[in-house]
Amino acid sequence: MKGIEYALVIAGILAVWYLTTKTQDTFVSEFVDNSNAKRTAETSSSSYAQQTNHMIPTPPPLETVPGLETPFRVNQWNSFQPV
Repeated sequence: MKGIEYALVIAGILAVWYLTTKTQDTFVSEFVDNSNAKRTAETSSSSYAQQTNHMIPTPPPLETVPGLETPFRVNQWNSFQPV
């Protein structure tokens, strides 16, 4: 009976190994991000250009915000509590 148990354990280990290697994804080159290569080519002569991902904030609304102003801030705006 010991020989059959060892054979079942080995078969189980081989089955788990086969299933884990079978389900692994392969490398897909379409998903590689090459956007930095273009920026590197553009700045090959000079890297002193000030290019950032800066976003200009939206201006505050011109109408008054209803409620009481609190001492807390949300991002760059003061928070208001509804009355």
